[in-house]
Amino acid sequence: MNAVAERFNSVAPADPATMLHLRVRAIRPAAADIRLFELSSADGAPLPPWSAGAHLRLQLREGLERCYSLCNTPQQRDCYVIAVKKEAASRGGSVFLHDQVQEGDLLTAAAPVNAFPLVVDERVPLLLAAGIGITPLHAMVADMAARGVRHRLHYFARGLAHAAFFHELAACSQGMSLHLGLDGAETGRAIAAALAGVPCSSPLYVCGPAPFIEAARDHARQAGWREEDVHFEWFAAPTGASHAVTHATDQDHHVFELVLQRSGVRCSVSPGQSIVAAAAEAGVVIGTSCGEGFCGSCESTVLEGLPLHRDSVLSAVERASGRTLMPCVSRCAGTRLVLDL
Repeated sequence: MNAVAERFNSVAPADPATMLHLRVRAIRPAAADIRLFELSSADGAPLPPWSAGAHLRLQLREGLERCYSLCNTPQQRDCYVIAVKKEAASRGGSVFLHDQVQEGDLLTAAAPVNAFPLVVDERVPLLLAAGIGITPLHAMVADMAARGVRHRLHYFARGLAHAAFFHELAACSQGMSLHLGLDGAETGRAIAAALAGVPCSSPLYVCGPAPFIEAARDHARQAGWREEDVHFEWFAAPTGASHAVTHATDQDHHVFELVLQRSGVRCSVSPGQSIVAAAAEAGVVIGTSCGEGFCGSCESTVLEGLPLHRDSVLSAVERASGRTLMPCVSRCAGTRLVLDL
């Protein structure tokens, strides 16, 4: 789950006719191992609008697509800004952008998609960011500051040199607390203290490494937060088993019919095979990047059938509704599944 660290979100393939052609207008450092990439329209046309929390899916080279959170503000319409952390364990995206992309280069992208929207109401939101997880929250804070919306931000970083956007945030946010160099136990205590300082009815937005998100969710649950008020975005697969059903059942070992309604395709999904793999064999590419059910942007609408969820994204209420699933990991609990793809 991405400037985010290298983020693994994806969406269904976009129509080539609607793809954006972007020019790298500027590249500049944001923090240790983090670079900002400023992307403008190659032909000078206005860029599609977006909202805080949105991400951009870039086609970096053949077979390599990655999604990165937009980290400027929606009011800035002449460019998109992403921040990319060069990861030691990169799967190719961050290394490609850091080592090969230069100012003036052209990149192709799908229009921004928001799987982590900021909902503003009369309540004062609390935002918790760790490391490169500051990226979408920076856009949220900048947007709220521009509109005069009150908020509280707690930013956790290894050190000041690693705190991307610190000076910008200090200038625009009246409610920021910076936590540097905390270990796991200290971070947990700081999260608990941050939660204790606001009503448990406050909207909570969390982004960062998986253990940080898991700790924040656990503390929020213990403090009385409702699940629907806790918003988060994974940049990597969660480490615990509590966020996804990971054990195999008899339902994983049966064949079911898959119907992709808009594509007009019918095929069978074999035992142990993913919906994405079966669709690909039938000639339909369902865009994925994480392939592990944690990013959420490949979420697909279920038109018919009972999903067997294997993701780390959907809430208990969303799973019970049976209206969507993540085709990279989920299957069907029955014999027929119809998706709006």
